[in-house]
Amino acid sequence: MASIQSAEEARRFSPRLALSALKSNKFLRNAGVISSGSAIGHLFTLAAGPILTRLYSPQEFGGLGLFTTLLSILGVAVTLQYEISIPVGRNEGEAAFLTLGSLLLSVPMSLIGGVTLWGLILTKSLGFDSLPLYTPVLLALSLFFIGLFTALRYWSLREQQFRHVAEGSVMQSAGRAILQSGLGTLGFHPAGLLLGETLGRGLGMSTMLRHSWPLLRKYAEPSRGRMLLQTLWYHRKFPLFSFPSSFLDALCLGLPLPLLVRMYGVAMGGYYSLVWKAISVPSVLVTVAIADTFHSRLASLVRDEPERVAALFRTTSAGLLLAGSVPAFVLGVWGEAIFGWAFGAPWRVSGEIAAIVAPWYLAQFIVSPLSRVVVVLSGQETKLIWDIACLGSLLGVFFWAHSQALPALVTIRLLSIVYTVLFVAYYLLLVHIIFRFEKSRASSQAADR
Repeated sequence: MASIQSAEEARRFSPRLALSALKSNKFLRNAGVISSGSAIGHLFTLAAGPILTRLYSPQEFGGLGLFTTLLSILGVAVTLQYEISIPVGRNEGEAAFLTLGSLLLSVPMSLIGGVTLWGLILTKSLGFDSLPLYTPVLLALSLFFIGLFTALRYWSLREQQFRHVAEGSVMQSAGRAILQSGLGTLGFHPAGLLLGETLGRGLGMSTMLRHSWPLLRKYAEPSRGRMLLQTLWYHRKFPLFSFPSSFLDALCLGLPLPLLVRMYGVAMGGYYSLVWKAISVPSVLVTVAIADTFHSRLASLVRDEPERVAALFRTTSAGLLLAGSVPAFVLGVWGEAIFGWAFGAPWRVSGEIAAIVAPWYLAQFIVSPLSRVVVVLSGQETKLIWDIACLGSLLGVFFWAHSQALPALVTIRLLSIVYTVLFVAYYLLLVHIIFRFEKSRASSQAADR
């Protein structure tokens, strides 16, 4: 009897059955499609990294860091966060109007972004005066490309067109790496980094646009303009709550670089910028794929199988913890040696910074994909409190560092501690939102009985 039971257990837990179960898991399969696209694209980023650090100086990387930091902050405003509501649209028409509205908003918001950078350069704020005067034009173009890409990406995610999202990621990452390397080799300094960043972001949209436009076009007729406005008004919670929250979130993550440049110079900004550029590669390979798939899957479960929402959150949390622990450990122990070997001896300072921010990296690695819970389960108001606390903590760190004349690496270590604690608090906030959803669902079921 025991031998029969053992045989049954062996069959139940055989590697072949486990592999079959993984293949049949729709969530993992879709995440694999997106992550494979990110992986292929970021192979170009990995290959170009050691080349770029030998073509461009830390000061030029600092300039690129300032550019991309402002791009990441203003990028959340380019569509007023309407794009993240596309997967949760109640029907195809509503999702199409949200996509079209996001595309239209990209034009004026991109121009406002360019004017904002122009003002920062003229007023010599936060080190932005180190950027060339043509940079605002490049920023406006980049913001416009971000608006188009994100709107089409979320539409493709709703339509389950994961392969098109993956192809777009490959084109963007590969394009940036090739253009920046090629322009640097031709002697375009620092324009090569900035121009390559901008033009690279313009790539990768053709496939998504080609497959999306035939369906979107029938909703783009001028006679449907009133319906488009009604849809945007119905989803006004996203620009009213998600946008301020996301904007503050982007400020919290982006402001350290310009503040470091202001206090310690553009070169230190370059060292710091390279760290996040380098360690974002494994993050992007996993977190963007998981975040997009998690968002799509979570929205689907909320509509059709709400009882499985909490389980999805738990399993995704555990998987991210396991996946992020390895690179975080490697950075913490061998960061300085790895950066010196990969990017050249002058960049060993970046390796020291990488070891310091390893706990911060791990916490952000776990929480970032899971933060889509805020969007799908309408936790924007609660998240806004965290964003305000985050921004206050960031400014407090730099005020203390300035008043105490702390060295750059000590300031970065203090930042790492504060941000790690903040992301742990963010995770607890997400748990609270999940608990609130489960409680509401239980109450609804009890009322139905």
